[in-house]
Amino acid sequence: MEYVNAIEMKNITKTFGSVIANNKVNLDIRKGEILSVLGENGCGKTTLMNMLAGIYFPDEGQIFVNGEEVTIKSPKDAFDLKIGMVHQHFKLVDVFTAAQNIALGVKDDGLYSIKKIATEVRKMGARYGFKINPNKLIHEMSVSEKQTVEIIKVLFRGADVLILDEPTAVLTPQEIKTLFNVLREMKKDGKSIVIITHKLNEVMEISDRVAVLRKGEHIATVETSETNEKALAEMMVGKKLDLNIDRKD
Repeated sequence: MEYVNAIEMKNITKTFGSVIANNKVNLDIRKGEILSVLGENGCGKTTLMNMLAGIYFPDEGQIFVNGEEVTIKSPKDAFDLKIGMVHQHFKLVDVFTAAQNIALGVKDDGLYSIKKIATEVRKMGARYGFKINPNKLIHEMSVSEKQTVEIIKVLFRGADVLILDEPTAVLTPQEIKTLFNVLREMKKDGKSIVIITHKLNEVMEISDRVAVLRKGEHIATVETSETNEKALAEMMVGKKLDLNIDRKD
């Protein structure tokens, strides 16, 4: 089967003082896939995606979007290229409604009133399977609802590539199930979705491929159907693991 890349990152290097966060990393994101970027805390996975989202700028390397080399120096540049990121710590105004928060990032050209945005949010909900009241205040929402608003904000700006940083960190099992169903619907719609995570069981459940990072370097990208939790864990830590635990009776 022939795949088309939405994003290609080539030889990406990023340093902070003497710390090498990413060292000549190569990564591709296919159109219409769910890719997990997997690694231990501090391995450089969020830093790498922050460069795609315009939060950081690489010291070295190239980024290609739909085959063309691009320069991403700000989140606006990323959004112009239809790339959006949902961060682990939400960036919402608590005293505003969901619709008002979504309106904050929309160009005020007279086309999007709060009422119009609320209508579009309901349409998105029906399309992808999430439930959100666009007129509900953020401070009255659960963590899951706030995350949904962040995802809608990204979709509303026309993102075709969505990056989610540790999206299940504070969700209940039922909320995780709902989120994964939404992501699958987005994939069916042709969206490319990147999940930054360290949770092996969730990687196996939701992703099509897994890119493993360790100590700032890209170790491998594998098809999820051709690997398992033990193999991924060994790539993460760089050594063989014995997952058999002897228990005393």
